[in-house]
Amino acid sequence: MTRPTSEGPRPPARTAAKLVVFDFDGTLADTWRDLADALNRTLAEDGLETVDGPQVKFWVGHGVLPLLARAVPAAEPARLERLRARFFEHYARGCLDTTRLYAGVDACLAACRGADLAVASNKPAAFLAPMLERLGIAPHFAAVLGGDSLPVRKPDPKVLDEVAARVAARSGARHAEVWMVGDSAVDIETGRAAGARTIGCAWGLRGRDELVAAGCEFLVEHPGEIPPLVWGAR
Repeated sequence: MTRPTSEGPRPPARTAAKLVVFDFDGTLADTWRDLADALNRTLAEDGLETVDGPQVKFWVGHGVLPLLARAVPAAEPARLERLRARFFEHYARGCLDTTRLYAGVDACLAACRGADLAVASNKPAAFLAPMLERLGIAPHFAAVLGGDSLPVRKPDPKVLDEVAARVAARSGARHAEVWMVGDSAVDIETGRAAGARTIGCAWGLRGRDELVAAGCEFLVEHPGEIPPLVWGAR
């Protein structure tokens, strides 16, 4: 197993390339407060009851329409579409008010140097790419897919297939091993359906129980535990 040093790990030669695909919300960045704020502003404007902020942690992961449907279960599709437009307006103004990278994420990504890295999120691509830029981690990733980048979204395994295809087209690598890293059952189900190895992030929005129940191969408590798994797991 390659272990980190003060200069970062020394990955093995790329005779068999690895692809590591990260979720965003709850995995790379702590985003729930800004999501909850945009949601509650949207609900209040429409005369609807707001929700308890931490509850939003358990609703994030499937996209904005499912989030709104959880908050307003009786809403008709047309109303949900209107609420989604308002949500996007609020979130565009405040998506980075409190959102920060989790401690250790920067070092984790640096320590995965030598593997191909990507992001697959159900967050709209129009938010995802700029947020990665402003958080300073966009250069790490060879591909970034949002929830509207394809006709399907996680947990459909075609998402990982497309990520791998885009990265391979850019790098010329044929990936002998693919990893899916995330904090929810959606991420683990995506990885398992695609035949990828899976890492559950216990620091995220969902917690250990959901990840274990989803069948994650590895469960980690800190981002620093990810690179040794990627380089050393069999």
